[in-house]
Amino acid sequence: MDIFTHLILGILTYFPLILRLSPEAILLIAVMSIFPDIDIFFEPIAKKYNLYFLSHRAGTHSYFMGLLFTGTFALIISVLRKTFFFEIWIAGFIGYSLHVSLDFFTASKIPIFYPISKKEFRIIADRAINPVLFIFSGLNFIILISFLHINPDYHFFRTLTMIYSYIYLGYFGARAILRIAVQIQLSKNEQYIPGIIPFSYFIYMKNINNGDMAFKLIKKFAFSRKSEEIINHSILKDSHFVPYFEIAEKVSQEFRFFHKWNSIIPFFNEKNNLINIVLILAESYSRESSYFLSIILDKNSKQVISKEEGFGSFKKWKNF
Repeated sequence: MDIFTHLILGILTYFPLILRLSPEAILLIAVMSIFPDIDIFFEPIAKKYNLYFLSHRAGTHSYFMGLLFTGTFALIISVLRKTFFFEIWIAGFIGYSLHVSLDFFTASKIPIFYPISKKEFRIIADRAINPVLFIFSGLNFIILISFLHINPDYHFFRTLTMIYSYIYLGYFGARAILRIAVQIQLSKNEQYIPGIIPFSYFIYMKNINNGDMAFKLIKKFAFSRKSEEIINHSILKDSHFVPYFEIAEKVSQEFRFFHKWNSIIPFFNEKNNLINIVLILAESYSRESSYFLSIILDKNSKQVISKEEGFGSFKKWKNF
């Protein structure tokens, strides 16, 4: 989830407690509400040395690591400022666990029990990166900060934060209800994927019949029977593309997004002795663009020539 949503929900969490907790405890709630994303700065090191802990949305996105980090900070602050350790520790953990819970709510899996287990979980009720929510939270953050300077009256600001709290509770509640209502109607080979706007969503389908594989991505809306077929693509069991697809699937596990997301749709393009397999992630689909992994293989030796990941236009893959 984006930094503005983490920040504003951190504010909405600590403001009702502002008269009950020490300034140090309030500050730690605010800092810890965004602290887990410090792993973004270590991502290059994680990729270079294959360090899971430093990867984005990996080791720092755990409730157990939250206890350790906030406990360490609380101990340092309590010694330096001579304040009550447990008050600061609990406050910091509230902010940290709020961040982890919000990311757990999205389409990107996180290891909430690390280091006990590296198994990653998700609720997939909202997008991992939602531009609409990002803009909305960014504007709300600016409004809150502006009103804090224009009218720093406690009661006025408390009323404003309560209004925002209800708005966000309504938003996340609606997202969760829609996800549950749709998913219980789907079969095992179908996956709910949240859309960018609150009441839109996608259904990803992967069917395997007698070895043939069919991939579909359908866009739907909560209060409408209309649907739009975005992708309808299949691989026949006797197709020469099958072994290349299997190789591409194994290679994709080297990349964090393909490890965290699993709604893959493949496209193929042949040229001379090379074959280009493009795997797109349906969880990231947006207006004919998607996160992708492009792998080029030698058709004869099946050796990987190149690997490239990124986010780009969907049209060029659709025409393969």
